[in-house]
Amino acid sequence: MSMVFMGTSDFSKKILATLLDAAFEITAVYTQAPKPTGRSYEVKKSPVHEFAEERGLFVYTPATLRSQEQENIFRSLGPHMAIVAAYGLIIPQNILDIPTNGFINVHASLLPRWRGAAPIQAAILAGDRKSGVTIMKMDAGVDTGDIISMKSIDILPQTTYGELEAQISALGAEMIVKTLRNLQQSLAKAYPQPSEGATYAGKITKNSCRIDWNQSAEQIVRIIRAFSPYPSAWSEIEGMRIKIINADAVDSWDRSESTYQGSDCSASACPGTLHGDITVSCGNGERLQISVLQPAGKNFMSAADFSRGYKRLVGKQFRC
Repeated sequence: MSMVFMGTSDFSKKILATLLDAAFEITAVYTQAPKPTGRSYEVKKSPVHEFAEERGLFVYTPATLRSQEQENIFRSLGPHMAIVAAYGLIIPQNILDIPTNGFINVHASLLPRWRGAAPIQAAILAGDRKSGVTIMKMDAGVDTGDIISMKSIDILPQTTYGELEAQISALGAEMIVKTLRNLQQSLAKAYPQPSEGATYAGKITKNSCRIDWNQSAEQIVRIIRAFSPYPSAWSEIEGMRIKIINADAVDSWDRSESTYQGSDCSASACPGTLHGDITVSCGNGERLQISVLQPAGKNFMSAADFSRGYKRLVGKQFRC
């Protein structure tokens, strides 16, 4: 049975690699086009693009699938099935209708919770205790198709996006192989998603990752973990952008240093104030302890290393 695979991210790459290792016939791969990234704006291929080329697969990178030309190309591939995992483009109905056995999506949430582009990050941001994988039949809606199977994973208080993505991609790879090896039975048992409890996870933007120090320490920690290690939560201090890679809320500290001189914050330091122990004041008089961070143009470093190299920033304030 010939298949087309559609995906872009590291999550998608794990699914594709597992399908190939399981000897499924992937006739072509669709992924998003190369984009400029980083401070140098170097144009880079997606993880799926690079991996597919290494494995000698045909790769297509259309900017949109909404054209007659793209329909003709997809139809010429003659796929019996299409597998989608974090692809990132809307697939119109005329394309969905082409494969004999339709489209199956490996989605990184427990649908109908967190439909949309960034379900793993959304689950951490919301403080969810569980995430997981839903294998579903695709329709023209946004992650609204019938559910084939679903399995959950616990989200621990310290879980980061990178760790949860690795767990979910491994689980999704296992589930899609099982689905395809029993395809007709799998399709036959699919059931409609419940409408109750549906939520949406929008695309991640640069501003999504910016820390507002007026929030509680718990919420800021969620932001840090939801974007760790990439694209990373960030804030600016004295004109320097710093990425915060890992941190924890702290219950106690030396309150003798909690008065921020020269401000209106007399009871406790103003939100965003950096202290000598590399804690930062947050909303409600709380504090956050940074453990790993990355100043602009530098590698990841521990709080201890940062303390030695950036003493001049102690007592200064991150922008809120």
